[in-house]
Amino acid sequence: MQLMVTGRHVAVTEPMKEYAREKLARIVHERPQVNEVHLIMDVEKYRHRVEVTVRGRHLDLFCREETHDMYASIDRALTKLDRLLHRHKERRARRRQAPLREVAPAEAFPPAAEEPSLSRRLAMQPMYAREALLQLKVERHLFFAFLNEETGEVNLAYRLGEGRIGLLSPKRVRGPDRAARFRLTIFKEEAIGPDGRLRHLRADAVDVGWASPEEAVASIAASGGTYRFFMNTAAGAPSLVYAQEDGGYALIEPRP
Repeated sequence: MQLMVTGRHVAVTEPMKEYAREKLARIVHERPQVNEVHLIMDVEKYRHRVEVTVRGRHLDLFCREETHDMYASIDRALTKLDRLLHRHKERRARRRQAPLREVAPAEAFPPAAEEPSLSRRLAMQPMYAREALLQLKVERHLFFAFLNEETGEVNLAYRLGEGRIGLLSPKRVRGPDRAARFRLTIFKEEAIGPDGRLRHLRADAVDVGWASPEEAVASIAASGGTYRFFMNTAAGAPSLVYAQEDGGYALIEPRP
């Protein structure tokens, strides 16, 4: 396995390199799917940034953390990397193919014949958009709802089919009587990587309707869908509900 520690706009001391190498070695130990790890330290004014790229068999991860202290940034970035590797292993173990479904349109949510209910509530995880797009690409998810660490807004990465991935971000959010307008940025899946500029194919606008979590669940149950991204009237923010393997429904929502 190739393990690299380098600096950008900063001369990295040998003790700092050794500190990062030792922590990296502990994290990737006994993970045979990892072929290459590259940790980059960067300093911009008072911002000490650490970026980590991991590549391997069925593996392409990227994470970044920033603090006012380089050692703290290393710790936070590698803690996130350890979590991503663990999540990657779990998801590959239980991965299954599911039918593709689109984002919920702005029209009314139809009632279901039965009365399904939520069995699980999850908080959205903070993540950079590039990380979310990479996770979606590598782990073959249908969707990835997250809090954008750069903007603090709810974003949704999801598959559009034909090798394309869409990224939804809020553009104009109005009251529950009017649909929210989101910017849809479309990327070619094969062009998404941990390095370089993210270049999109085109941008569009999408209207997302308001509903309660219960109405969103009822819509999935009635249509036989897999998930719905919607404006949550209870939370006043974008949320997502999805069907679980056990037949229940889970809600992913931003939490203060």
